[in-house]
Amino acid sequence: MIRALVLCAMFLVACAPATPRATVHLNLVGSDSMHALAQALTDAYTQQHPEVTFTLQTANSNAGLRAANEISGTLGMVARALKPNELIGTRAIVIARDGIAVIVNRANPINAIMRSQIAEIFAGQIGAWPLGSIAGQPILVVSREEGSGTRDAFEQIVMNGQRVTRAAILLPNEAAVVDYVAQNPNAIGYCSMGALTSQVTALSIDDVPLSQQTVEAKKYPLVRAFAFVAPTTPSPATQEFFAFVLGAEGQKIVAQKYGRAQ
Repeated sequence: MIRALVLCAMFLVACAPATPRATVHLNLVGSDSMHALAQALTDAYTQQHPEVTFTLQTANSNAGLRAANEISGTLGMVARALKPNELIGTRAIVIARDGIAVIVNRANPINAIMRSQIAEIFAGQIGAWPLGSIAGQPILVVSREEGSGTRDAFEQIVMNGQRVTRAAILLPNEAAVVDYVAQNPNAIGYCSMGALTSQVTALSIDDVPLSQQTVEAKKYPLVRAFAFVAPTTPSPATQEFFAFVLGAEGQKIVAQKYGRAQ
């Protein structure tokens, strides 16, 4: 009888429902360039951790940095180099490497360019296309808005202290840049490698093609970091999410389109 009671007690303990984990919500704000990658990472994470939910708000890198510094519990998405004095009680965690593509219309016969030539074109020093059916046609320079991490990284890597010409067409996000170049044979612009479509051509730069491999090896000349900006001492839930992003599963997702963080 006593043995039966013990077995019954053990059965009840084994069948008792597990205590559900408390729900957690994380808010990600910032870089438009990072939106697609952040979406893929958070979707994969919530499949394993249904108690965690995310909100993604895209604007630009400056907005992400500001939100991370000023709004408790918010993770900033920043796609440009950070200065130490920009981090106020926060730190940057690099999650991927991105190649900035310099793109032209598919009708443009040019498929390679030197970094020095890019700087001259975007500074307005070269104003006409030299080759093919568009030879002699004015170059339409397409750039991003102030506050864009892509623009900041492009100017830092390519422009050598020069500003993009005031005649440039300024657009608010990666998709708009790609779409404009796809529709205008005389246009040249730049965007994240993750925003590329078959409607535009990404130019080789200094004889190095843009690919996941050349970006990860840092052979491609225009490489920048994608980073999450988080509190210096993040919450346990945030630490678990970062462990996933930087672990094998998260970096496998990164490597589908970008260079891994390494």
